[in-house]
Amino acid sequence: MVVEAVAAAQRDAVLSHWSAAVVWGLPMVGRRDERVHLVQGPAAGGRSRRDVVRHATHVAVPTTIVDDLRVTSAARTVIDLARLGGFVAGVAAGDAALRSGTATRADLEAEVEAAGKGRGARAARAVATFADRRAESPGESLSRCRMHELGLPAPELQHELRDRGRFVARLDFWWPEHGVVGEFDGRSKYGIDVDTIDPAAALWREKLREDAIRALGLSVARWTWQDAWTATPMAARLRASGIHPGSGAERAR
Repeated sequence: MVVEAVAAAQRDAVLSHWSAAVVWGLPMVGRRDERVHLVQGPAAGGRSRRDVVRHATHVAVPTTIVDDLRVTSAARTVIDLARLGGFVAGVAAGDAALRSGTATRADLEAEVEAAGKGRGARAARAVATFADRRAESPGESLSRCRMHELGLPAPELQHELRDRGRFVARLDFWWPEHGVVGEFDGRSKYGIDVDTIDPAAALWREKLREDAIRALGLSVARWTWQDAWTATPMAARLRASGIHPGSGAERAR
């Protein structure tokens, strides 16, 4: 509502950064900035104030119309978040943009080049390389970032586990060489945020699912948002299952 109000009052306003992310429906993880962000040419005039931030640019910025609001492209929005918000913020938004099809990896790479050097350029380049459409939630994106930062081996994402041709489960994270499954525990995963689903029944189904995974001789490491945010608890659970720095050929990617 605040973004819409400012956009209505600003002639030719182009929403950017966190404001564009709101319009695109991209997740915002890590740093949050609830001021309204606009991008404009240096001759457009106007100053930043407490609730509006104006970003001057000397190069053309790709824009589009979403819900009657002019915003930076999804790819440019991701790169802007990475440059100002950091690696985690960029990856969470980048994963979502790739998954929804509002941006491609080529789009991200092009925006990295267009944005040039300066503040946050390294984070932006890393995000363009690391973003992955297979991550299905901000929690999974955050977990991937922490694995990367901790130097853990790269997991397979959204692997379909089968036993003699029978589908068993789709796994958030999978280390086949270690026989380890990693699962991010989000409340919505069990239907707890959905009024029409019985939480107890959802939890019971998840227990049966995990029992089926463990029956194949696999280890299961589970963690919550807080575990991933602070990193250490998530790392401890993975380490107990045999996943630790140097236990694989690649870092998480």
